[in-house]
Amino acid sequence: MRPGRLLFPLDTDRRNEMNGYLRKEISPSAVRHNLKLLRNCLTPGTKLCAVVKCDCYGHGLDQLLDTIADCADCLAVATLHEAVDLRRRGYKSDILAFFPPGAYVGDGEDRASLAEFIAHGITLTLTAIDDVAVVAEAAARTAVQARVHVMIDTGMTRGGIMPADAARLFDAVRAKQAIRVTGMYTHFATADEAEKDFTREQLRRFLAAVDTCGGRAGLTLHAANSAATIDLPDTHLDMVRPGISLYGCQPSEHMRNVLALRPAMRVVGRLMEIKDVPPGTRCGYGLTYRFDRPSRVGLVPIGYGDGYFRCLSNRATMRIGRRYVPVRGMLSMDQTIVDLTETPEVKVGQEVEIISNDPAAPNSVENLVRLAGMIPYELTSRLGRRVRPVSVD
Repeated sequence: MRPGRLLFPLDTDRRNEMNGYLRKEISPSAVRHNLKLLRNCLTPGTKLCAVVKCDCYGHGLDQLLDTIADCADCLAVATLHEAVDLRRRGYKSDILAFFPPGAYVGDGEDRASLAEFIAHGITLTLTAIDDVAVVAEAAARTAVQARVHVMIDTGMTRGGIMPADAARLFDAVRAKQAIRVTGMYTHFATADEAEKDFTREQLRRFLAAVDTCGGRAGLTLHAANSAATIDLPDTHLDMVRPGISLYGCQPSEHMRNVLALRPAMRVVGRLMEIKDVPPGTRCGYGLTYRFDRPSRVGLVPIGYGDGYFRCLSNRATMRIGRRYVPVRGMLSMDQTIVDLTETPEVKVGQEVEIISNDPAAPNSVENLVRLAGMIPYELTSRLGRRVRPVSVD
């Protein structure tokens, strides 16, 4: 074989075969179950807009798009590029893109792309008066009227136009035949907390802004995220936008109502090495753990490079068979050490459950992020390319 020539081409299928030692098992039926529970929270006529940004929060659009498309009225994503990807996959219903035009107006190529997005029938988000001219110019390049939702900043101080400026934005849009406002929305900052007063204040501010812009006639109003969808029915308006709850994670520990959600993801790998070590042996970078007895240790092929948080070092557990084994030492980029002393029967190549789809398990998403001081969104969305997604239904 000539130097530098590969024995086999590294196409996608072959890469997936090579990565068989580390995979995330995705359950479309769990997502379908969760969507049904969320639907049951809604009053008749309220639409459900499923948020599928960031590859379905890391769960895999390839595995879940058909299921979600069957159960939701429309979809929402962060970027217009994510929206175009949905169109290319054959999704024909409404898509809302959260990022405003300011993300796409850097140069001529970006402006041409904005026109392409409009031609695909994607609903844009307007957050500034300056956006209006940009969108109108892009729409003029197509034969398609741009559809937009206006986002109101009601107190999160992230995206959205301030309520005092919203009426002027509407006036600017009404002067442009190339643009049509089809909705208005806001985003709640604290709906997942036990105290709901600020969320209700945000809703009041939002509805007041709607009134100053001419009222709700002909518009789709929406504000409720997962937490508000479950906990605050008075915020549902015309449409809700659940995200993390679709994939089986509770929005927070402070919810008053808890749905029987089913986690849609389970992450598994295989033991790739086992060794016996004497008392006094230390392990991992920094040698942060010391074995005080004769011990057996194993090596699992996952690390912080795959999205398994380094702060889980010396804290997390994994499951082999019916037994939980503790993580020992500092995590590496690609490898994690586990203590197998209490499970002497395990063998190299045996399956290891790294993240469980049982919410009560110590290695569930919610329990792992509790140890890490993070939130479920962070763990599921950071799982890397080496964690191969597969459907298990």
